[in-house]
Amino acid sequence: MLLDLIDLSKLRRAIVYGLMLAGVFILQNLIVARIPLAGVRAMLAPSLVVAVGLFEGGVWGGFVGLAAGFFADMGYTDHVVLFTILLPAAGLLVGALGKYMLQKGLVSYLVMAALTLAVIAFCQMFRTLFLSGDDAEAFRRLYYAGGYVWRVVRTGLIQTGWSLVWAVPVYFPCKLIAARPMGH
Repeated sequence: MLLDLIDLSKLRRAIVYGLMLAGVFILQNLIVARIPLAGVRAMLAPSLVVAVGLFEGGVWGGFVGLAAGFFADMGYTDHVVLFTILLPAAGLLVGALGKYMLQKGLVSYLVMAALTLAVIAFCQMFRTLFLSGDDAEAFRRLYYAGGYVWRVVRTGLIQTGWSLVWAVPVYFPCKLIAARPMGH
């Protein structure tokens, strides 16, 4: 009786995406984190959220983004709720665009993943670039002296590009999961 109320195909799909999310975080933290590029580590979770949003729609992208955001915020202690806000928003937005405007292909995925990763990089460096400590004038002098702005922006660009390289392996499993019927 109770099983009649549960859509088992959606439950199976949620379990598969949950396992994939766990696998992405394991891959990101145990393997990819040991391969930095110019001192910058890649992020895989935003790419997973974009892929789920593109193939499954905004609701699925939002839920996977919320779960990924919780776990990402636990790993990055200097940003309290940054990923919990940005990843569900990215999943919802990509899902909506995927439903009405985007083709569900590799090029659309890479463009949306690049935009998502760039927004995340900008939000991570926002505090460093635009907010100051107690002495705003000393901060402005430091800010404009010695190419400080370029070094911070360069780090964000490297993070976006390096994460985008690792986004390609995330695309294909998500495409296979979305194409596969989960049955009843």
